[in-house]
Amino acid sequence: MKVNVSLELVVIEQLIELLEFKEIFAWTYKGMKGIPLKIIQHKIEFDTMIPLARQVKYWLNPNYGAIVKQDINKLWLH
Repeated sequence: MKVNVSLELVVIEQLIELLEFKEIFAWTYKGMKGIPLKIIQHKIEFDTMIPLARQVKYWLNPNYGAIVKQDINKLWLH
């Protein structure tokens, strides 16, 4: 778990104390037995009367295409 370093030391210590009881937290949906899915699932409903927007395709300068592809591949590997 990552904790913001700008938090006061007292708050960080309280978080550490709370996380010692990690078995009380539900880490997956299966851990939330008895709670209806309607409450724990998030849905984004779209208005079907509004047409979908389509963006114009952006063409990258061919001189930079290989460089960008290498950078993206590096990100995928890490």
